[in-house]
Amino acid sequence: MKRLAHWILLLTLVILSAAARAAEPGDEALLLEVSINGRGTDLVAQFTRRQQTLYSTAAELRSLKLKVDGADNDLIAISSIATRIQLDEAAAKVNLDIPARFMNTTDIDANSVANNVPLSAGGRGLVLNYDLLATSSSGLHALGGLFDARWFSGSSVFSSTGLGYLGNSGGTSARLETTYTYSEPATLTRYRVGDVINGSLAWSRSVRMGGFQYASDFNLRPDLVRFPTPSLGGETVVPSTVDLFVNGVRQLSQPVPPGPFEIRQPPIASGAGQIAVAVTDELGRQTFRTVNFYATDRLLKEGLSSYSAEGGWVRRNYGLRSNNYGQFALSGTARRGMSDWLTLETHGEAMRSLKLAGAGAVFNLGNRAVLATALSGSSSDNGSGQQVSVAIERNADPISLSLSRSQSTRGYQDIGAIEGAPVSRSSTIATLGLNLGSAGSLSMAYAMTKSPILLTDGGATSISDSETVTITYFKSVGSTSNMYMTAYRDFRNSGYGATVGLIIPFGGRDVGGASVNNSNGQRTTTFQASRPTISIGDIGWQLQDTEGSYRQRLGQVNYKSRYGSFSAAASQSVNVTSERLGARGSLTMMDGSVFASDWIEDSFAVVNASGVKNVGIYTENRYAGRTDDNGQLLLTDLRAYDVNKVSVDVLDLPLTLQLDQSDQYVKPRDRSGVVINFTAKRASDVTITLKDAAGNFIPMGSSIRVRETGLSAPVGYDGISYLQELAPVNTLDVLLPSGAQCHATLTPPGRADGGMTNETVVCR
Repeated sequence: MKRLAHWILLLTLVILSAAARAAEPGDEALLLEVSINGRGTDLVAQFTRRQQTLYSTAAELRSLKLKVDGADNDLIAISSIATRIQLDEAAAKVNLDIPARFMNTTDIDANSVANNVPLSAGGRGLVLNYDLLATSSSGLHALGGLFDARWFSGSSVFSSTGLGYLGNSGGTSARLETTYTYSEPATLTRYRVGDVINGSLAWSRSVRMGGFQYASDFNLRPDLVRFPTPSLGGETVVPSTVDLFVNGVRQLSQPVPPGPFEIRQPPIASGAGQIAVAVTDELGRQTFRTVNFYATDRLLKEGLSSYSAEGGWVRRNYGLRSNNYGQFALSGTARRGMSDWLTLETHGEAMRSLKLAGAGAVFNLGNRAVLATALSGSSSDNGSGQQVSVAIERNADPISLSLSRSQSTRGYQDIGAIEGAPVSRSSTIATLGLNLGSAGSLSMAYAMTKSPILLTDGGATSISDSETVTITYFKSVGSTSNMYMTAYRDFRNSGYGATVGLIIPFGGRDVGGASVNNSNGQRTTTFQASRPTISIGDIGWQLQDTEGSYRQRLGQVNYKSRYGSFSAAASQSVNVTSERLGARGSLTMMDGSVFASDWIEDSFAVVNASGVKNVGIYTENRYAGRTDDNGQLLLTDLRAYDVNKVSVDVLDLPLTLQLDQSDQYVKPRDRSGVVINFTAKRASDVTITLKDAAGNFIPMGSSIRVRETGLSAPVGYDGISYLQELAPVNTLDVLLPSGAQCHATLTPPGRADGGMTNETVVCR
């Protein structure tokens, strides 16, 4: 108590000292209950009246959620921030009319759940993915496979992929990629060593290298809106509700207090559209504000940058040879959002015999379309050259269109050209999409390119022309069926083709269809039906029959289990029959166990249900499976750096177990695993009958307090009470209605499965 009194005295002296610095002779201190704009804050603040003027410290005003300048102890005249002051000294109340500019802004974050969940602790383990296919046809037998192995620990991932083949004529294998990656989500940066793909823009080309890469990656923040969005804010005088509509669909609704508000990172779809903010006050009066927007990844919001820098030896014969590398090359790419309507970009490349540099700009044309332009030049042993490109696009309803054109001179080269893949001399691509409403949808595409082709005699080149048009029409028929038509024309090679088809769903997951096709005069009719495998335990199948200019038949059965996906198929083409068997899955070593599962593409988790087997686990409220004999389950489909909800079906737990929580939110790293522990404890519930030393029941209305746990419980009829979460030995202090006390000791019997027990205890 002496120490507590000392701290109270010290705190009082500090407060009085601060007040003395701000006060002057004749000042009067007032403690007033504060209302702002006629609404109570349920707060009492200290004011100073000096020569009939009301003041308060900056710290006190900030505690009222008002925006003021100055140090915490500075006295601020209330008249400088309030348009009217209503002081009621008798009731010790004051009402302040405060303009919105002096009130704190309420942030409405559409991704508040994602922002509130921290990045999960990185686990450590090994993953081996495999995709095996065994085939047999006309006496030829083969076994091929794709393999993906990776080791992960925290933010580090070491991965390697490869192909293998074994057949009648022998076997072969090829390494695809081997890379070490370190990720920094806080800075949106990745570091890679090994096989990498250099960064590129719409007007440049990517190549594979063996070396290093330092690059930004927005995938480390899936919740980050990277393109410009309209400023969505406003002011409210009274408490209101703010609703956000994107293209007429409500995306969020949230109450806000009086004052300014701003919506952060609104959920906007790509393309052109409208966004509306509706503010509804307590009387039901509503105001609307509508703005146009154009959302596309080709634009970066103001102040946001992306970059990539690589160096390494250019990869050759990828997929055929494991370690075939060419010249050393350097590459760099950068983009910067300068404003809501302008994004600048640049790209450069360098080799022993090449230097390339280019720059471009992307413009937002009044939230109606996007225009992109770029100019680049190169210098090499074959001379110098330039490339210019222009593109415009509009993605909207009911009309979407795009047009791009690139043109390069004969001497223009990049890293790919030096390594044997010449740059196109010219390219034109145009698309048009029409939403016809109930009449369906129509899309058209036109592509024309002129590309050099290297000839074998002395390295000479020729120009290859390509010009095609494709038209596709799609329409719903009835309530569930769909009809489609597609046609193409190759003007340079006199090729053509057309297909008309009908897709008919039937049953829960079954789909059937028929199509008629004409390709360069070869006419065929195809009938097919299928059932996909979606969840664990599903059996799927596919049947297909093609008749006409050529014949082809196929039958396949698929099975998806918790240990992988398996398939068996037989096909007939002309007079050749083939069979194949497939197995696709993964072996994972983590958390001291080995798990067999389906292929793991990205993030995953090991769920521990405190050793309880056969417990249902859910991800995003969808059934994912049941725990094994060790009480564990491997979840293979989590979203990296995003919030994933994992739940336990508590109805599957024994009544003697209690979970500390039934669901958890995790945010795993990419291509890595996390461990999710659901801790359960055995129930130690006891129903006791309290008696006194004479054998009489403790009277009703008495109360029990357990010294060791602090638990309290009442006593009912016949001295009966209920206690839970007991310690191994418990001291009971019993307070009788008369005010007298007695004491007892309760030692619950040891039971492996916990559960309810009944005990008779004598209170002395």
